[in-house]
Amino acid sequence: MARRSIATHRSWPGARLVRRKTVSELEQAEIKLQSLFEKRDALNREAQLLREERDLVQAKKREVGDRLRVLRDRRWAFAEEARAHRRVRDELQGKAKALIDVKRKIRSFGPSDVGAELRALTRRVAAMEMRQQTTTLSLSKENELLDELKESVRRMKVLQGAKAEQDKIVREVRDLDGEITGLFQAAEKEHETAVALSGKARAVHEEMLVFLPQVSALEAEGAEKHQGYLDARTKADEVHAKVVEMRDKVLTIKGAQRAEVRESRDLLRAQNRSVRVALLDERKLEATADAALRALLEGGKVEIGR
Repeated sequence: MARRSIATHRSWPGARLVRRKTVSELEQAEIKLQSLFEKRDALNREAQLLREERDLVQAKKREVGDRLRVLRDRRWAFAEEARAHRRVRDELQGKAKALIDVKRKIRSFGPSDVGAELRALTRRVAAMEMRQQTTTLSLSKENELLDELKESVRRMKVLQGAKAEQDKIVREVRDLDGEITGLFQAAEKEHETAVALSGKARAVHEEMLVFLPQVSALEAEGAEKHQGYLDARTKADEVHAKVVEMRDKVLTIKGAQRAEVRESRDLLRAQNRSVRVALLDERKLEATADAALRALLEGGKVEIGR
């Protein structure tokens, strides 16, 4: 009787075990979570590698940029020096042109044929003096000759003064010519120096042109590496969000599983308590039945269920 009661309590419909489906769902969630962990870590490693490659490209670009800056400074120095020599050249040419104008004005002040006229007049005066001294003339002819001689002598003195002034002008013009020539020669030297410096600046510029395609390629490569790094980081962040979501799901499943285990444990404990109580009641009934049987056998009064 007691064994039947125990069997009855073991088959109590309230007793439940952990569902197999929950364990399988947890395993699948944990596998998925591990896969997401690995994918996120792989993307982070890829992003780290791309960032390092980007930094190397940027370091190379800075190195080439430093060389370009040195060349650019040299080119600027040559060009600036060439400009300075051109300024000096222009100043010298300006002074020479100004002296040419002065020379032109000086020449315009003096008579152009003073020397020829003076020489002719000197010969004529000498001839008149010779005639006066060697030829017998009438009084009127001699007076006429003397008057012409006096006028010629007066004119000769005027021409001699003009000739002296003209000679002075010629000397000044000659001096100006020498100064003008010197200015133009100095200007030519400044021009040649400016041309040579401009050639050096062009040579440095040609040297710079060799590096420009390299800089452009490094800029494009650096931009590509940086974009790849950003893309990998974005993907890693997206996968990380899924990791957080899946981890919450795993924790939820584990929490539900633990709650179900606790519930099952509580049900088992309640069942065990019921079984113990039932066993105690059966033992009590058996003891009462035995006592009643003895009393009946002894002829006494039997009371059941007291």
